[in-house]
Amino acid sequence: MSLSWRDRYIGVLSPERVALVRRRRGWNRAFDIRIDAPCGDASPAAAATALEGLLQRPEVAAGNITLLLSNHFVRYLLVPWRSETKTPEEFMAFAGICCDRLYGGDPGRRILRTARERAGRPRLAAVLEAEFLAALRRAVGASRLRLASVQPYLAAAFNCLGVAFRQDSFLFLVAEPSRTCLLVALGGCWHSVRAGSGEDSPQALADLIEREAQLLGLEPDGMPPIFVHSPRQSRLDLPECNGVAPATLALPIPAALAEGADPLLAMAMTVA
Repeated sequence: MSLSWRDRYIGVLSPERVALVRRRRGWNRAFDIRIDAPCGDASPAAAATALEGLLQRPEVAAGNITLLLSNHFVRYLLVPWRSETKTPEEFMAFAGICCDRLYGGDPGRRILRTARERAGRPRLAAVLEAEFLAALRRAVGASRLRLASVQPYLAAAFNCLGVAFRQDSFLFLVAEPSRTCLLVALGGCWHSVRAGSGEDSPQALADLIEREAQLLGLEPDGMPPIFVHSPRQSRLDLPECNGVAPATLALPIPAALAEGADPLLAMAMTVA
């Protein structure tokens, strides 16, 4: 009897490539296959097409799949607390209004997910193009897999590495190749989230953190801890930023995948 239905797949989508790994169910939850495909261009549609092709490969058996989206494909915002929103439906409607104010009205956008927070605190929300999400669902629907979840990389990295954030204030920088996301918490609440194009070299990341500290009006004696995660660089030697030495957060690549390891594999490791 085949137990392949218990397998779990992780699909990682970036503007350049889509990668698929399988995590076997069992005591060690080992990764045992890795396949990838290039994207025709940097658009979400091209990534969805590449994913569909991968999922039709003969080595892809039945199971569940989690899709992890590069921050290139996701927009983020903080949704302020509003006591008038009593139901999840009301909150999502309010989050949509906040998204329109920040990014402009676009009926083609959809709030993918929001973080849970205590009453009175802003919540982090991720926004995705509705057509992209529909294309991902069609790609999985045409395969032998069942879609378990779609996760933005910033959220997956934070949840995976969150043991480091047991404090009320910090800066968390996720640095993909050519894309950065900087999440700031102050006094136990989300304060800001910024994303943009940029290099992931140590000096470029340090400059980004320094600029953010200036925008926040943080003095060296009040600078919170800084955590940096880069899927392409497990060891980053950043200079001090506003008087604080950044700490690098990385995950070990499984031995079976260590040869020729790339950022997409490191990203897959953040999926719980």
